[in-house]
Amino acid sequence: MFSLYDEFAGFGGSSQGAAAVPGVELMLAANHHPLAVDVHAMNFPSADHYCGDIAKADIAKFPRADLFWSSPSCPPWTDARGVRRDFDRSTQGVLFDMNTGPVATDPNVARARALMEEVPRYLQAMRRKGRPVLGGVVENVVQVRKWDQFTRWRREIEAEGYRTRLVALNAMHVTAPVTGRVAQSRNRFFMPFWLAELGRDPDWDKWLRPRAHCPTCDQTVNAVQVFKQQRTDMGVYGARNGQYVYRCPQRSCRHQAVEPDVLPAASVIDWTLPPGQRIGDRVDAKGRPDPLAPATLARIEAGLTRHARQSLLAPAGGTWRQAATSLDEPLPTRTTRETDGLVVPPLVVPVAKRAGVDTATTTGQPLRTQTCRRETALVIPPFLSLLRGGGSKTAAYPLTGPMPTVSAQGNHHALVHPPAAENAALLAYYSNGPARPVAEPPGTLTTRDRYGLINGTPPVESCTFRMLATHEIAAGMGFDPDYQVKGSKRDQVRGYGNAVPPAMSEVLISALVEAISGEPLTPAA
Repeated sequence: MFSLYDEFAGFGGSSQGAAAVPGVELMLAANHHPLAVDVHAMNFPSADHYCGDIAKADIAKFPRADLFWSSPSCPPWTDARGVRRDFDRSTQGVLFDMNTGPVATDPNVARARALMEEVPRYLQAMRRKGRPVLGGVVENVVQVRKWDQFTRWRREIEAEGYRTRLVALNAMHVTAPVTGRVAQSRNRFFMPFWLAELGRDPDWDKWLRPRAHCPTCDQTVNAVQVFKQQRTDMGVYGARNGQYVYRCPQRSCRHQAVEPDVLPAASVIDWTLPPGQRIGDRVDAKGRPDPLAPATLARIEAGLTRHARQSLLAPAGGTWRQAATSLDEPLPTRTTRETDGLVVPPLVVPVAKRAGVDTATTTGQPLRTQTCRRETALVIPPFLSLLRGGGSKTAAYPLTGPMPTVSAQGNHHALVHPPAAENAALLAYYSNGPARPVAEPPGTLTTRDRYGLINGTPPVESCTFRMLATHEIAAGMGFDPDYQVKGSKRDQVRGYGNAVPPAMSEVLISALVEAISGEPLTPAA
């Protein structure tokens, strides 16, 4: 049995995934926020819990664990905060404003960034006890790689006798044996480490290469991650704006670029919920007119135009996402804010159990020949729209893809539905990204209530709109349906947005346990 210490455990996504690995037992979880500790303890009652500032703790008195997972605070590192990055030049004389003089880093931000130092501190303390940690993982946003102290920090860990590897991974490309898949596009930095004296390295290809269909070879393959620039070792996924893509491993197709299979956002939308208010009739709790922001309306309009007759996820806030996406794609990255709306166009779906009627069609096409049987159903698929922030006013996300990223700053995802007809999308309320069809995964789920659901056809005023519920956000993060949480909706969204999707921790810990134990584990089929 391998004991696990989960540092900065939050709501427990990393714990849930790691504990799903055979032979792993959660021993201790630590976090500074009492609510997060309470939620974690509700779901892991047999583990010990520490609530307090880790940086001020006497780490030498902490128990030694075989495995160590650490997720230092992410927001101070991410570009999505809308704050000019300075951590890539913190030791240089560039933090200077010509008008006001030296620029002081926010003390809270500086403290949060310093939490990265807690990783080597714990490893050093355990080695001094004579029982070094066998292996572990550091998780953060990909921008942490640009930290000007990163090389020094990494070498401190390696000096304790560890081998390390940098892993750029998007949650939508992960399939775990127990916790399954994630219907969300969430790019993350991971640095697994393991004792060099073990004499074995984890089989990363076995656990991290996603399945994809190669159109040239006409077969399903284990795709290979390829960075666009040779010296790049970290970044986000994307053929257009990303740093890496996936390719077929076969030479016969000249390593054709491939798109890994993903779980659509539509899979986590609760279609039993009311579609929301008609956008043109929106009122607040006191019955006063409550129109959506002009930027949000523009994204919905663009999403409906771009993804005609399909559901979309539309960003309605934030500073980085640009386009609406289909529900066939994963959710965009979930942040801490409420940023995505769902917009829904309907489909005509045959339900008869006979040959020739196995394909759904859009309502823009003629109906099939009407028989004497009641065998046609109307499905209204939505898109997500992000609801807040600067930047693009035209982005929406189809529900056929992953959710946009869920952040820790609020629920930015809204669901947009057309009334009887053409388009639905998720709209991010606090983002600059576009609405996107619910056929795509939502963006990364943050700690804010960020996504709204839009249902309708043009004009925009005729669409219906609602924000994603917390249980939809939880599903988009990959949490177990029975996972217990508490607190206000705002607290829950924040907790989910700060979490690690369980599937990501499960595959990484599986690779480490396999190497440490020498016993093979079975990946997901």
